[in-house]
Order: sequence, then structure tokens, then C-alpha cells
Amino acid sequence: MDITRRRLLQGGALTGATMAIPGPLQRALFSPNKANAASPTNPTLVIVQLEGGMDGLNTLVPVDDQPGHLQRTNYDAARPTIGLSPAQLGPTTIGVDPVKNNTLALHPSMTELKTLFDAGKLAVIQGVSYPDQSLSHFRSEDIWFSAEPVLPFADGWFGRYLDNYYTSSDLVTVDVDSTLSKMFVCPLGCNVLAVKKLSQFKLPVDEAHEDDAAAKETALKAIYAVEADPGQTTGTQNDVGVGGDVLLDKLDEYAAIDTNWGSNLDAVDGSIAKRLAEVSSIIRHDAVSGSPVGAKYFHVRQGGYDTHTNEGSTEGRLASLFDDLSPALAAFDADLQAINTEAMSNVSDDVLVVVFSEFGRRIAENGGGGTDHGSASVMFALGDCVNGGIYGEMPDIGTPDSKGNLVFNTDFRQVYASIIDNWLQSPGDHVPLLPGAPFSTIPFI
Repeated sequence: MDITRRRLLQGGALTGATMAIPGPLQRALFSPNKANAASPTNPTLVIVQLEGGMDGLNTLVPVDDQPGHLQRTNYDAARPTIGLSPAQLGPTTIGVDPVKNNTLALHPSMTELKTLFDAGKLAVIQGVSYPDQSLSHFRSEDIWFSAEPVLPFADGWFGRYLDNYYTSSDLVTVDVDSTLSKMFVCPLGCNVLAVKKLSQFKLPVDEAHEDDAAAKETALKAIYAVEADPGQTTGTQNDVGVGGDVLLDKLDEYAAIDTNWGSNLDAVDGSIAKRLAEVSSIIRHDAVSGSPVGAKYFHVRQGGYDTHTNEGSTEGRLASLFDDLSPALAAFDADLQAINTEAMSNVSDDVLVVVFSEFGRRIAENGGGGTDHGSASVMFALGDCVNGGIYGEMPDIGTPDSKGNLVFNTDFRQVYASIIDNWLQSPGDHVPLLPGAPFSTIPFI
């Protein structure tokens, strides 16, 4: 795709190798516990980014050794201070590695995710990364956002999807943040709303002249209508006009969304809960109001995962982060169940949540109570639509790469391909959207 134009609407302002795995081995690597819902009628995607590089090895932890796979022994040797003991992991044990047969457990602060796993609503995908892992936060984020591990960042993988299926007059994507994620950068001109709180999505007016708001909106609409007319303007001027026109049209629609409806997330601490509450409020509004805003794709993030120090085991920075993340994801699921009841429809069948971080951490602790930048990590997918279970293979802890990092075995673009082909119901369409395609998909959906 050629890059012809780009439009970012932020904060309410008006402004590559194929992983083609043979059938039997693929079934061993990617075997689900069960099949859940049928194909969604209105597929909704919520992407949760754990910013800073989540320590996958203390997120999904080996509990024991198996013949030929001394995962527990090697884990203990690498992490004498921040390691989690089998006794600590007992309550959050979830199953066995599909290949190595080692027993695996979630971090003890993830009891809510354990409950979702037991209900068949959580998929855990192991060993995820990309070739020639960059240990830079910025470069690695660019790679995840663009799905391009080789070339410099140009546009976002989901921005390309939006350009493929929507016009510049559509506004179907919301980034719950004050700035727009690069994954939504569109080469052809899709429109994306970035706003941290829905209450902030309004026309800026001088408090001393609030009575002028209606007149100001009318004047701006007239201006943007001219700018958005291809008979009057072209290029960037037309782009700005269309973007402003779309944004103004959505102001009243979004103002009608009730964010005080009694979300389960209101009782959960942390910024990630607040951001997910904005998402569930939009989903609820579109399910019950009769006047949907039409948003279907969302991004939220939780920062703080760069745990070079004070990572801890059952206490410390990682446990504190998971103390916010795990109940927030469970409360979001509870919101969807409440929306089902209110809407008298299985809205939750149409919502997929995917959780990722830009890289994992080094196998060995660093002597400062933490871990340094690493490679392979863990991804989660959750929802009523998910085929719950453990997917992929935990990399061999005793056989690191030359930098002391886990050697990945699942390309993150396989997850993206699975989302595009199987969730967004565009079979084969990941090929033109993801550099290095085609990729084998993973049956977590």
C-alpha cells in the first residue's frame, strides 16, 4: 500500500518468514481446551497494551520438571530472589505445557484470570516475539504496532485494516488515551478518535462564554463542510475538513453515553480499570440505547512494566501491576455479562480482548531485584468467544540465546493473522496487511 495521507484525531481536539507448521505438530503446539461461541455478528476488539516489557517468565511460571525439560530447576537457578515457589503458585496453577508437559501457573496476583481460565474464557499464548528481537522499547513498540520487524515504521497494522474496510467518513475506533497509538496510523486516511475520558470529548469553549458553544459548533461545521468538499479542496486541506466534519458529527452522539451506569470497574483500583470502564460504557450504549456511536475497535494501556528494580515475587512492582490488571479484566468481563442481561442479547459473544507487551524480560534476575529487557513473553486473549487453554510452547529456560533471553517460537503476527482472518472474519486478508505473510493462525478463536 502506498502512503497517500494520514489523519490523527487526538484527545477531542479538532485538528518476515512464514510460520507454516505441519498439521500434527500444529495441533500439539496450539490445542484448545474447548470451542466456545460461533462466529460473531458484530466483532469487537479490545487491545490491551502492557507498556514497558512484561516479565512473561513471572507471569506464566513453570511449577515442576519433566523428563528432558528441567524448566523448574533452571527457573530456580536463574531467579533465586524474585522467583515464585510451587507453593505460592498452587492456587493459580492452570495446566501443562502442550509440548513439554511441565505444569504451569499464573502469577499469584492473577487469581481473577485463573477464574476466567477455569471458565474457559482465557487463552494463554506462550513464547511470543519476533525475529531479531530489539531490546529498545521504542523500536520494539514500532515493530508490534506496524507488524514489520525489518523496515522503519511507516503505518500501523490495524490502521491498514481500517483503510481496507472503512472510509474516511467512518469513526469506528477509539484509543482511550490522550495520544494515538501508532497501531492506528492509517496510510490512506482512516479516522480514529483518541480521548482519555469520554467526558473530555466536547467542543472546547471559554468558560466565560459557554453560551456561545452552539454558535461556535455551527460555525465550525460550516467551515469544515467547505473544507471537506472535494470540489472545493484537495489533499491535506480536504483531509482536515473530512476529519473535522466527522468529529463534529460525533460530539452529540458521544455526549449521550452514560459513563455512570454502575460499571463493575468502578470498584477496581488503577488506571487500567478506568480506561476499560470507558470502553464498556461505549459497548453498553451501543447495545441498549438504540442510537449507537458505532465504535468497534479499542486500545487501552497500562504502564509500568519496565521492572529493572523491585520487581519482586508476590510483592513488588509486578505484583502491584497485576493486582490492578487481573481484577480489571475480570470486572470488564462482568460488565459484558451485565450488558447481556440489560440488552437481552449475547453482546459478550462479540467482544474479544487481546493483551500484549512489547517484549519480555531476561531469564536471569539482574542483581538489583529486577530483570532487564528480554525477548519472548506471554499474550492473553479473553472473552466468551475464546477457546480457552494454553497455546504454544514455553521456550527452554536452560537454553537461552547469546544475550540470555528466551528463544521465541510463536511469531506475534500469527496472533494478528488469527484476529484478522478468524475474528474479523476476513479469511486470508492478513496476507496483504502483515509483512512477511502468510502466517499460520492459532485456534484461540
